[in-house]
Amino acid sequence: MSNLADRTDYKALSILAQIVKQFERLHYLNMTASDDWDACQARNLMEGIVETNGYKINYNQSIKKPLLKV
Repeated sequence: MSNLADRTDYKALSILAQIVKQFERLHYLNMTASDDWDACQARNLMEGIVETNGYKINYNQSIKKPLLKV
């Protein structure tokens, strides 16, 4: 799955940020309550990984960087 390290690579955090932004598209689709709950938990866990590493997900589409340093 991944190589364990002392620090998470910026590229891994960038990929997680892109995935979290894709979760926003689920808002417009029909899902069961159980599936919605699980999807929200997964999104929150990935966003937490990004934030724990000192970054914030960039939702501003005019800026190309997926992450912002906190």
